[in-house]
Amino acid sequence: ACPGGCQAIVDTGTSPLIGPPDRVLDILKSINAQITSTGEYIVSCDDVQSLPDIVFTINGVAYPVPASAYIRRVRGCLGADRQRGGTDTSTIFSHWVLGDVFLRLYFTVFDRANNRIGLAPVV
Repeated sequence: ACPGGCQAIVDTGTSPLIGPPDRVLDILKSINAQITSTGEYIVSCDDVQSLPDIVFTINGVAYPVPASAYIRRVRGCLGADRQRGGTDTSTIFSHWVLGDVFLRLYFTVFDRANNRIGLAPVV
């Protein structure tokens, strides 16, 4: 979704994955999500297991997020809200916010002394 790369932050105070609306829409189209009258995108719950991972590549390391993590079950299976570029926020972002959906999958160490973050798969 980001030819040439994107900016991202890891945020423990944010629940969903949030991204630039155009990039999120590209992903929703690629998984054949259908828009509802309320502007939300949905997919069939039966299809979740066959949807692709969203892979965030950080410093050359791939961090996949499976559909079972990025699709919410709310009266069916919900992909995202089109107007917001994510699933639970009213702010439009020009960068990615890797919230709890991402953080549940990867052990995260915030090294403030050296201004860096360490990530490792949760086992």
